[in-house]
Amino acid sequence: MKWTIILPGNNAERSLAWMRRFLERYDTTAVESLRIDRGHQRYEGVYGNCIYPIKARSTFRINRHAPGPFPSHTVTRKRPLYCRPDGSFPHTPRGCRRGVLCYDPHTGRQWYRLCGKTQLEDLDQAIVWIVAHEAFHFLRHTRQVPGRNTEIDADAFADNQLEQFHAPSLQSAFLFI
Repeated sequence: MKWTIILPGNNAERSLAWMRRFLERYDTTAVESLRIDRGHQRYEGVYGNCIYPIKARSTFRINRHAPGPFPSHTVTRKRPLYCRPDGSFPHTPRGCRRGVLCYDPHTGRQWYRLCGKTQLEDLDQAIVWIVAHEAFHFLRHTRQVPGRNTEIDADAFADNQLEQFHAPSLQSAFLFI
């Protein structure tokens, strides 16, 4: 795997070391390249993508961007809030907000999309979160971790990895959902 790290003027050794230890636990031979840079300044916080193989290229490419500024927060997708049989909805969980009300005409089922946010205090935390998020898509696609390959599960996976990064006594351990 080719590593390209372009983070001018920033000291992110702690998160980069974490990322390397994290990825060593998995088979990454199908990953052609992993890139981390500051991204486009028109965006804030973090963003990235996991590019899946195609006929002309049989490998994955993982790109992560952390334009900042930090501290910043990233919007996270949470499990939906489904309508009860009596037509009411449960209370919105603390720290979340209701998004779009969705309706399935085939089943009649209704639900609200829920959003939360994760606070990223510095570049180290941003790298940990976005690496874990995008790595989840690769790891799930290659069946190396459980779950569904959705943004909801990728955000939850990244949040759990960020918690482990914060825990000083568990720096070498990783939590998997």
